[in-house]
Amino acid sequence: MAKVHRPLVTHTFKGKRFEDHGVDLDALPDLYAYKELLVATAKELWKRHHPDRQRLPKNFEDSLCLKFNQVQPGSAAVPIYREVETDGQGEFCQANEPDELDEAVRLVAEAIQAGEADQPLPDQLPKIVIPLFDNYGKTLREDESFEQKPEGSPTVASYSRKSRERLLQFCAEGYTDRVDFTGEVRVVDLAGRFELRLQDGTKVPARFSPEQEAMITEALREHKSRRLRVKGTAEFSPDGKIKGVTAISTLTIQPAGEEPFDPNARPIWEIISEIGASVPEDEWEKVPTDAARNLDHYLYGHAKRSS
Repeated sequence: MAKVHRPLVTHTFKGKRFEDHGVDLDALPDLYAYKELLVATAKELWKRHHPDRQRLPKNFEDSLCLKFNQVQPGSAAVPIYREVETDGQGEFCQANEPDELDEAVRLVAEAIQAGEADQPLPDQLPKIVIPLFDNYGKTLREDESFEQKPEGSPTVASYSRKSRERLLQFCAEGYTDRVDFTGEVRVVDLAGRFELRLQDGTKVPARFSPEQEAMITEALREHKSRRLRVKGTAEFSPDGKIKGVTAISTLTIQPAGEEPFDPNARPIWEIISEIGASVPEDEWEKVPTDAARNLDHYLYGHAKRSS
């Protein structure tokens, strides 16, 4: 199995501590915090890109393997690359295609630029990841900063104590973000309010328009067998808990427990074939050639059939 090393971002430590082009060991926790921030952002972006999927792909986080193997001059510049394992030429090409991790690198850099300039955060950034900036930059001193240059980008984002404090302040004030969730309608009143209970038990208040009333009341009437999917924006408290839906863009009713069709899911026969290919040849030789005809014999000890 081949490994592809794809450049992702150059993370540079700026300040007197790093003028000898070395990275102080005390600053290494910030590299790990940066990686955690990127991975969390990539996860949220994947969920947005695949709204019909209930779970992340198996080993999704393991596939986001970030490494560096050198420190370059320019204070201390650390080129971070992504390591991807591939089986063949098709997967090799696919491994070099931008995905949610590349988007996460870009959005985190844009958020840092916005914090430094006291500008609004990028709309595409999942706001739920903002509290993770608390761990990123803890070792920064007054005369220091981190620079991020995403691969292929002409711009550099400078992360200082100021931008960190601005981002954390934004989080402390609460925020709004896009949402897409499905739940059970439990309460509806004549003032245009309803409550949605999510699968984890969270109760989310929301308001509906006169045009949406028929669908809301239908979901309430059939709440034992129907679920309401809501797309829109919601308000969150500083700890990331949802306070309520502020605007609804789309409503859809679907059967309870329905698993939406996923066009990107691997066919079952491919999975079976892959499992079979992993079994050693000498083990396959132990499989009886008459197993189909004499299944009861091999399972329960019944007498074999003669033909």
